Amino acid sequence: MKKTGISRREFLKGSAAGAVSLAAMGLLSACGNNGSTPTTTAPTPEAGSSSQDWLGQQPQIQDSEIKETWNTGVLIVGAGNGGMMAAVKAADAGLDFRIIEQNTFVCDTRNWYAAADSVDALAAGKPIDRQRAMSELSRYASGKLDQSVVKVWLDESAAMHDYVKAIMDSYGYDCYFEADTGMAEEGTDYYHAPTQHNYNARPDSEWKDTPRNKLFVDYIEKKGYHVDFEHTLVELIREEGAVKGAIVQNGAGDYIKVLAPQGVIIATGGYEGNAEMMEALSPLAVSCTTASSYFATNHGDGIKAGLWIGADMDKEAAPMLFDRGAVAPGVDAGYVVASNGAKHFPGTISQWNPGTQPFMKVNRDGIRFANEGCPYNDIVFAAANQKGGVYCQVYDADFKEDWQKFHTLGCSSLTRVLPDMMAEQMEKNVADGIIMKADTLEELADKLGFEGSAKEAFLAQCDRYNAIYDKGEDDEFFKSSHYLSQLRKAPFYGVWLGASLLCTGDGLKINNKMQVLDKEKQVIPGLYAIGNASGSFFANNYPELFPGLACGRTLTFAIKAVKVIAGEE
Repeated sequence: MKKTGISRREFLKGSAAGAVSLAAMGLLSACGNNGSTPTTTAPTPEAGSSSQDWLGQQPQIQDSEIKETWNTGVLIVGAGNGGMMAAVKAADAGLDFRIIEQNTFVCDTRNWYAAADSVDALAAGKPIDRQRAMSELSRYASGKLDQSVVKVWLDESAAMHDYVKAIMDSYGYDCYFEADTGMAEEGTDYYHAPTQHNYNARPDSEWKDTPRNKLFVDYIEKKGYHVDFEHTLVELIREEGAVKGAIVQNGAGDYIKVLAPQGVIIATGGYEGNAEMMEALSPLAVSCTTASSYFATNHGDGIKAGLWIGADMDKEAAPMLFDRGAVAPGVDAGYVVASNGAKHFPGTISQWNPGTQPFMKVNRDGIRFANEGCPYNDIVFAAANQKGGVYCQVYDADFKEDWQKFHTLGCSSLTRVLPDMMAEQMEKNVADGIIMKADTLEELADKLGFEGSAKEAFLAQCDRYNAIYDKGEDDEFFKSSHYLSQLRKAPFYGVWLGASLLCTGDGLKINNKMQVLDKEKQVIPGLYAIGNASGSFFANNYPELFPGLACGRTLTFAIKAVKVIAGEE
């Protein structure tokens, strides 16, 4: 419903400072959560429940319980990256719509987004290899994706970038392609797609340091729309085969029937904040995760609402795991249970960015077990086969020089771009007892918890690694030579790592019009899904060597869904 909203300029500007300070550390804005909700606590399972009970039963709210009815054209559920982008496009299209959000604020804003062959990327001489991109994305997913859905991102993300760029420009921001993170050097083992786009506020912008989603709230308010905060999706209304609206609940506990004959767009995010769903649908990820950087209120509500009315879901999990879950020696991966029964991961650092650097990494027996110069999720999945689901990264005093030599891409490049800040943070982590620092490798082994034969193996492995460096060839796991380093200059450092869970990418099955499919792969009329509530794009893991792909897909698909609803396709 189009309404004249009261400006919330102070609200829109309110929480920017905290987000920016975290973004500067490379922990949240670049590759994690910068909402204001705590990220480590999952919902407490009900008594007698198990991970197999995660879906539950559809609520079946009766008409007698409905306190109010809204009539609108389109209902957008969720005010995150996808929902706010959909709202902006719907406002520009002049649609009659309402957007609801369960929280009191707009959700996680991820700055970096992926676009293929944008005008800025082409100007920088970095076109994407479309054939290789499709092949790589399919390979990451073991073919368990819908290539016609992926092709929407390949074909339409450049236009998305132009659209976002124009809006951001109106708020005093410059959008640009980050050329340095686009292509790997010769000899690198993996294809790094030139996709990463970002934006910065111009010095004279009155909206400086404001997350994009809050800018989008202001944008739709100026067009006469608003976000209905503290309104939670309860269930979808499906009549005569089509979704006609939804039942939502406001902050006072009242049920509202929303009639939306043009369609409902599910943009509620994944299920990373729901321990029951994670244990049931992504047990491998749980087994190697030590920390979290997710948006805690993402419980899979939109996915469950779709399943209740007959939608299909991806059969393979697609967790986004970053190899940055630093923990103290002796800590295992996996959930721990708090005194109130809530499950959370043990790490106190949401993302320790240098964890991605391809230094020597060993298991609890002191032995290397994988090529360390791999995508983020590869090393943590390999660690799932090791004791405790964790591994130890070891390096010496020349770490800053090594960071520059490694020249990693994507958000891990923040370590080399901001080396002094990262080194300062590292010393704080040393003081906190997370990172170990020693004058000798033997002392380091003791601090890291290696004992007996494991200590002997660790010290022998360090000697072998130095020999590999001298030879310039990794005959153990065949890591690229420019990712090799030595362990000879004191002080020496070591840190135990597991995965940091950012989000999940498996969701409701969709076609290339963002329409949700049922179990017979037929369209459910009136129901659309975007962002991490939608599926058909990822499986197994997240292809992080396509920097910004999750957000780029989300923004592109949000625009696509609205265009389909508006008849622009």
